[in-house]
Amino acid sequence: MDVIGNGFRRAAYSAGTTARVGWYTMHYLAGRHVVGPITSPGNVPKPMKSSPPDLAELRDSFRDLFRREWNDIAKGTYKLPRDLRRAPNPWRLIRNGRDYLREAKMVSRRAHTRGGGVEVRANRRGDLPGYYQQNFHFQSDGWLSDDSARIYDTQVETLFTGAGDAMRRRALPYLKRELDRLAAAGRGQDEVVFADIGCGTGRLLVDVADNFPELRMHAVDLSENYLNTTRRATSFSDRIVYTQAPAERLPYADGSVDIIASVYLFHELPPKVRREVAAEFARVLRPGGLYLHLDSVQYGDTGLDILLETFPRVLHEPYYESYCNTALPDLFAPAGLAPEGQEVGFLTKTSAFRKAS
Repeated sequence: MDVIGNGFRRAAYSAGTTARVGWYTMHYLAGRHVVGPITSPGNVPKPMKSSPPDLAELRDSFRDLFRREWNDIAKGTYKLPRDLRRAPNPWRLIRNGRDYLREAKMVSRRAHTRGGGVEVRANRRGDLPGYYQQNFHFQSDGWLSDDSARIYDTQVETLFTGAGDAMRRRALPYLKRELDRLAAAGRGQDEVVFADIGCGTGRLLVDVADNFPELRMHAVDLSENYLNTTRRATSFSDRIVYTQAPAERLPYADGSVDIIASVYLFHELPPKVRREVAAEFARVLRPGGLYLHLDSVQYGDTGLDILLETFPRVLHEPYYESYCNTALPDLFAPAGLAPEGQEVGFLTKTSAFRKAS
């Protein structure tokens, strides 16, 4: 074992994650101050059904996420994250922080305005499904502008106080094990097709391309703006094909993809579309192929159900409640995808599903 190298990596990881958590916690507190009360004056919030949060579990699960990540890095499962190997751009951080607080005011205004969750429908587009044309999270322009794509990562990391990327990276150990399995069967990485469906700004794909550079990778998103952001974020790789398409109608032949991943996709879909996407994933996966499903924890996964109950009340998340009540094995079984392990990393659950050989 490279003890000295691991020592340097441990120091870089600890310093980087501590700074990251501090930076986004500061944004979280500042944003709460800017937004003000959650309910409008005179409105009485509906009582919560869930018990108060277990703060000790919240704290411990947050710390455990980073402990597990470091253990994977130390074992060589994946590299020290790319962001922690490079000095941050201070001007970009300051600009993003400023824009985050400005956007927080706009989010608050929409949250207290009738119709604030569907402003984008004033310019309805016939090339996009109706469910997609919303101001999800009350964010400006929904998924449909460069400004939205540029500020999105800051919003996510602030919401999770710096844990967003680490939660996404819980997919990497599953991906590594699958690639090792395929290699043992005689298939090198350059023969394996990996598709990130609903790739957003490309945060998972950055880590996949960094750690498994020979994969034949595909980035798919319905937003041209977010897909272009992914293209810029992953410009260090020449192994990625970028495609604008809905998850329920993928432009791939039957059985042409070895591994699919989706991150925070299904809770943004209506129940009917979820079933369509599950069937579409099963269609394009090869026999024996793997699907990695990363999304919010669900009711009963942790002692933090009240956070799940609160989320759609505060932000425009029209399909989140139904997602949190959906049994994933029951969702994917009709499509022919069988569960093959899962884990909870703070507020994100990673679930693996296998298509029959």
